[in-house]
Amino acid sequence: MPLHLRRRKLGAQYYFRIQSHSNHPVRTLSIPVGLGRLYAARTSNILPFCERMKRYLGDLDISTVQVYHIDFFSFPPWDVPQFSFLNPFSKFDKSTTNPVVFQQIFLSHRTQFCTYSPIFTDGSKTASRVGCGIVFDQNVFSRRLNASCSVLTAELMAIWLALEKVFTLPENTFCIYSVSLSALETLAHPQTSIHPIVSEILCLVTRLKARDCEILFCWIPSHVGIHGNELADTFAKSASTDLNHQLPYADIKKSLLIYVHSLWQESWDQQIHNKLHSIQQLLKLRPVVPVRMLDVKLNRLRIGHTRLTHKYLLFGERCPACTTCHVNLTVHHILVECPVFSNHRSRFFISVSLNIRDLA
Repeated sequence: MPLHLRRRKLGAQYYFRIQSHSNHPVRTLSIPVGLGRLYAARTSNILPFCERMKRYLGDLDISTVQVYHIDFFSFPPWDVPQFSFLNPFSKFDKSTTNPVVFQQIFLSHRTQFCTYSPIFTDGSKTASRVGCGIVFDQNVFSRRLNASCSVLTAELMAIWLALEKVFTLPENTFCIYSVSLSALETLAHPQTSIHPIVSEILCLVTRLKARDCEILFCWIPSHVGIHGNELADTFAKSASTDLNHQLPYADIKKSLLIYVHSLWQESWDQQIHNKLHSIQQLLKLRPVVPVRMLDVKLNRLRIGHTRLTHKYLLFGERCPACTTCHVNLTVHHILVECPVFSNHRSRFFISVSLNIRDLA
């Protein structure tokens, strides 16, 4: 990654990390309007850190969002709420089990807990939108979230919204069904997670228990024909009403990485005369060969630096030439162009006409 983009990435990450700590001394610093005009007139003067980051992030959707404050003292260590959830489907593999079996297990579970009002929650994330939906007592409630939210955040937000709705309902026994096993596991182990929504959910559960409200949580598999879950999933995907909420730092950090990588890709696409651009046009991690010696040889072939083709530079000799084609001997010529190796190309790559990107 170019150095200026790496600086921007690290600076933006630190900026949002500052915003996630409510007591950080730099968090509220900003320059007056008069100084802003002064800095605009004297471009050689370096802006304060927070002002530089605000300008760098001006084109990003999350530049103005509020960041969840990380609260390490929501509960004292000796009084962390105990969270558990039911999983009547644990003995069945979804990939090999007929959906009808899951439906029968769910009906049996509902018969056992018939006195608990069911609430179905679901979160959805696509390339363009993120949403969450809940279904309770034949009512549907859905909200659209920030596009930078992760699937885990969407699932946790759905559970949080369900608990908020419980405060407005007359019943006092509920069973919340979620399709996200990772969300329920995160709630069950809050000591190992710093996700801020987890703390808010546990606080809501504690407040509801103080009001003699009994809340059960249960995991259910998705897309197996359970009506409440299918309805929640449909409305989560089509949610149109925005929910003004803060974003966890982890989600913002991931969006920053995607944003900076897109800037790097745009810059790389313009370097068409760079010889490495012809080898790798899309910036991504390549698979690593387990044997390092073979990995080194493969990378030397990719960049075209081998002893056969570059030894003349070390010994002050003339550039070697292909005895058949009478052109400079290069790795590209040997692998792609030289007719002497056509049989080898046909044997190993099942094609005579190749491009260096096909081999790299």
